[in-house]
Amino acid sequence: MMRVNSLRLGAVVSACAGLVGVAGCGSADTADSPGSGPFSAAVTAAQGTGTVIRDAAQLSAGLLAATDLPGDFAVVPPRDESGEPAVPPAAPTDPPDCGRLLSPIAQQWPGSAAAASVQFAGPSFATIDIDAASYPDAALAPAFDALQAQPRRCTSYSGDDAGVRIEYRTSALAQPPVGDAGSAFTLTATSEGLTLTSATSLVQVGNTLVQVVVTAPEVVDPGVLADLTAAQVRKLRG
Repeated sequence: MMRVNSLRLGAVVSACAGLVGVAGCGSADTADSPGSGPFSAAVTAAQGTGTVIRDAAQLSAGLLAATDLPGDFAVVPPRDESGEPAVPPAAPTDPPDCGRLLSPIAQQWPGSAAAASVQFAGPSFATIDIDAASYPDAALAPAFDALQAQPRRCTSYSGDDAGVRIEYRTSALAQPPVGDAGSAFTLTATSEGLTLTSATSLVQVGNTLVQVVVTAPEVVDPGVLADLTAAQVRKLRG
């Protein structure tokens, strides 16, 4: 999946056209996304239901499709269906562990029974990434806790992408409650006067954890993330 820590910000120079309803493009001095701020206490995961999805195809069918999305977004073909890699190598970061931020849930925390992901590309370098992993009861709360802890540890870090220095910042993002438990944050990457912002929600639906990431130049409307997350929860619940 294309994640903000593997995008070269220089590519945004040729694509600073506004994306209505999702993002706008401006200078590196743009304010934080609305609703962002310091992190508060972590959310506690709800008790698992014992119903674990063990089939990746079944889990994938529960993720949003292009027809569920606003605007002109298209599915990015999986790596094995395209002549080019869907994901460039992630740029190294300092501290190194912060480079895992926004990686698929199953990669951040092992032990899932099934995992699935999908990526959509839209205008002006906007992307929507959704991934999910289903965990047995015993692994559910530890996974949820670990995923929440990562942005809190990585509030400020740096990276290097082919000699280009990138500065990263995370902050809490206010979102309406949805699912059985959830939290959200923004990740802002700045380099050479350009900025990319990823608005990210983590939500629990039974024994499944879902991560929804909306990435665009400059600012992501928190309402877009809220709508996508709510739609994803409804689809998983059937």
